[in-house]
Amino acid sequence: MTERIIKIAGVRFRENWKVYDFDATDIEVAIGDKVIVDSERGQGFATVVRLKKHLEQFAPADSQPAVQMEHGLQIEEEVEIGTALAEAAEDSKQKSQVLRKIVRRAGEDDLVREANNEEREAEAFKIAQDMITEREMPMKLIRVEYSFDASRATFFFFSETRVDFRELVKDLAYKLKSRIEMRQIGVRDVARMIGGFGPCGRELCCSAFLKNFEPVSIRMAKKQEMVLNPAKISGVCGRLLCCLSYEYAMYDEIKKDMTGMRDAAMKEKKEDDERRVAEERKDSEERQAEDKKRQNERKQQEPRSEKKKDDQRGGRPEKKKEPQQTRKSSQPSEAQRQRQQQRQVKEEKKPPDDQSDQQPQQEGDKTGKRKKRRFWRKKKKGQPGGENKPQGPETS
Repeated sequence: MTERIIKIAGVRFRENWKVYDFDATDIEVAIGDKVIVDSERGQGFATVVRLKKHLEQFAPADSQPAVQMEHGLQIEEEVEIGTALAEAAEDSKQKSQVLRKIVRRAGEDDLVREANNEEREAEAFKIAQDMITEREMPMKLIRVEYSFDASRATFFFFSETRVDFRELVKDLAYKLKSRIEMRQIGVRDVARMIGGFGPCGRELCCSAFLKNFEPVSIRMAKKQEMVLNPAKISGVCGRLLCCLSYEYAMYDEIKKDMTGMRDAAMKEKKEDDERRVAEERKDSEERQAEDKKRQNERKQQEPRSEKKKDDQRGGRPEKKKEPQQTRKSSQPSEAQRQRQQQRQVKEEKKPPDDQSDQQPQQEGDKTGKRKKRRFWRKKKKGQPGGENKPQGPETS
């Protein structure tokens, strides 16, 4: 096995374009140099933006794997190891062959030709834009690029629908006298070609360092707990920010850990609540049992205390005291006593008559009694100390 150091140069054909790796082992180049490279479309003019070295291991073509012999027998394990090394060398050789090489560093003639190509690109862009406006085609022209030998012109345009540009290609080929290629690109590619600054104040990631566009979804913004405002989570291209995918994996792992911790915390809280409720129930049951026990003790002590009082009083039951209101109501007042005396005096003075004459007299007596009562009441109210004087019958 032999080793070889390969120098790889990353070049960029245009500003804000993707970086491609080329083999620069046989040429001395530095970052910022203009070089001519061998691309799929022929020779191209590019700028070196980075350099790195790669250690490659391979087996020479003439060398054969060593085979050990022991007592005239071939060891199969050593043969398998040798074949595996040979296959690995072939794979690494194929990988090294995939990288195209840098032809040379750009000279003065190459720089002049590139300047002429840029002028022709500006002229072709103006011509194509006028033709598109005349035909009212639903497309937006973004950029025109000429190959290094000026044999091909590529037109990049953006459109939301499919566009029939066959007549446009014929007119452009007749006027520019070169091969025409039309390419429809997306919104993000438009932002990459034009360039600019994002809402963060830095240069757009797609035009600065991104190689490929990774898919970005609204789920990433939700996972990172961002404000779901289209103006804040969208870039200049109108699509979701590419930077949403940078920290999504970390947020996803953190969320998984947080969900486990949250579940554990909820479970612990639930257990604490259940334990607290059980303790409160137990305490309430103990209090109820104590209250019940005290009530039973009081009930048992009441008859004993009454019995002790009876023994102290000589075994006589205690007379119940009547309330003051009932006593007052049972004793007649002085006015009632006077009325009763008057009635008795009147009954003694009445002569005995027939029963037939007694009925009308009784009715007259009732009315007279009522009048006398009213008279005596008024007189008692008007005369002070009238209650002590003897009162006679009314004289008309």
